[in-house]
Amino acid sequence: MSNDINNLNIQDAFLLLNGISNVGPVSARNLIQYFDGDPTAIFRANKSELFKVNGVGNKIVDSLINPKNLEWLCSEKKKIENRDASFISQPDLPSILLEIYDPPIGLYVSGNLTNRPFVSIVGTRNPTMYGQKQAREIASYLTEAGFCIVSGMARGIDTAAHEGALDAGGPTIAFLGSGLDIVYPPENINLYQRIIKQGAVISEFPFGRKADRRTFPMRNRLVSGVAQGVIVVESASSGGSLITAQFAADQGRTVFAIPGRIDQPSSAGCHKLIREGATLIRSAVDVIKDLRPYMNEEQYLLNFDNDKKETSLENASFQNLNKSELKLVNELKEGEQLSLDELSHRTGLSIAETMSHLTLLELNRYIKKYPSGKYEII
Repeated sequence: MSNDINNLNIQDAFLLLNGISNVGPVSARNLIQYFDGDPTAIFRANKSELFKVNGVGNKIVDSLINPKNLEWLCSEKKKIENRDASFISQPDLPSILLEIYDPPIGLYVSGNLTNRPFVSIVGTRNPTMYGQKQAREIASYLTEAGFCIVSGMARGIDTAAHEGALDAGGPTIAFLGSGLDIVYPPENINLYQRIIKQGAVISEFPFGRKADRRTFPMRNRLVSGVAQGVIVVESASSGGSLITAQFAADQGRTVFAIPGRIDQPSSAGCHKLIREGATLIRSAVDVIKDLRPYMNEEQYLLNFDNDKKETSLENASFQNLNKSELKLVNELKEGEQLSLDELSHRTGLSIAETMSHLTLLELNRYIKKYPSGKYEII
């Protein structure tokens, strides 16, 4: 790399442009377009030339001509090298990501990107056991069918989706709302490391950038933008999952939603999406059938059996359960959380019988008991 800011190579110019404060994806796009796709020309331009670019004002110009830019660039390149990461600039980004209105200038990557088609799975940070189960199973099935699962490595549904893909032996990619050197949430450090080994952890933010209210929506637009379709598993009536779904709709991606109980708050967002036109899905097979027309046949790695049993509670094996245990399971199979008294009343079993059977079901991992005293099927 030259010691002169006026003699940057293209890759370094993209990296520097990505890290400069006050320059976002839209202003960067305007700058790159104005200078005929050459990011190095941005740093050779004088103030009067920069002011001619649409949306560029004093703050952006001051950032672009900051005398400390070269020092920052040298430091950032060392961090990339020390973490065995890479920076992929716009020309080399996945082509589907370059189609969106505000594509990233570039992406920091730990691990390896795959050439599989992408499907995103998102949802609430506080899912039910039913939601986690569906996220894992759908992610696993789609991975086996040849897709790469995308999510944001957040608690809840994101985590379940990544784990489902990894457990199926396939790659998965996680977009972060922070720099690559910040693992959030911190308890996902092991998941972070697993993803790097089998897929990639990705961020458009420089090292040291902490997650905040601005970075999460920026991350969400990439989760949707890189994928052929976005699956919302569980979501409250507002929140990040619905923002991601809205980005997907605006970007021309297919939005899928899994229905739940009408009285379950965690399904309110999915029901809202379905009412607004999202595709209701019952299993991963529905996703595959809907997305196949959009896939490049040469890329299409699909290898699935249409007659294969769909992963659902209806197909779950409860053959080892007795009649009383089956009664309890049937009351819980729709994803509802019920107390001991409610289950006793619905099944006609005594409190003592109900408690005994619930204990066995919990020990055998058919159900889970919450601190509230309510039970839910796993």
